[in-house]
Amino acid sequence: MKLRLVIAAVAVLLLATFLFINKNLGPVLVGLASSRVQAMAAQAMNDAILEVLGDGSNYMDLVTIRANDEKVYFLQANSSKLNVLAADCGNAALRRITELGEQGVKIPLGTILGIPMFSGHGPKITMRFTPAGAVKGSFESTFTSAGINQTMHRISLRLTATVRVILPGESHTLTVDALAPVAENIIVGDVPDAYTNVANTEDLLNLIPEP
Repeated sequence: MKLRLVIAAVAVLLLATFLFINKNLGPVLVGLASSRVQAMAAQAMNDAILEVLGDGSNYMDLVTIRANDEKVYFLQANSSKLNVLAADCGNAALRRITELGEQGVKIPLGTILGIPMFSGHGPKITMRFTPAGAVKGSFESTFTSAGINQTMHRISLRLTATVRVILPGESHTLTVDALAPVAENIIVGDVPDAYTNVANTEDLLNLIPEP
């Protein structure tokens, strides 16, 4: 009889503890888990891009340069190779996120409580996460000044993953982005006869001759 009472009391205590954590500490747990999962997923996607680029992809593989008398007049993206690169990086990222999700994120109970003296201590709550679909890839092309007669053309790959974080009794979905350059090239133009660096509107107005 006493043993049954003890078992019942322990069960009630565990249930009460679970309800307390789920109700009062749930938002804190979600915040901590979300930030850590986002960081891990973003790192996994960046590592996936580096892994795929290690096979030797370069700017000339992705972009065709048309020049006349050594002057660049046309840039044409190699769509097929860009699509293959995006697919390879997406698959590699999906694999890495899945592997990390199976290991899970461990957060000590003391950290969830928010009490500084207990931070990093206590039993650890393991939260796992899983990709909620394929990792999508898209490219961004930017041109920036690299000198008086030079322009840098950079191609960056943006990977976007939807990750489902599995918490006790519930789950949350996060969207994680990672942007990494995959190729860049310096385009050299003619050297101008004169060059003026205008930093702001006031400097521009100073260039106007007085009547």
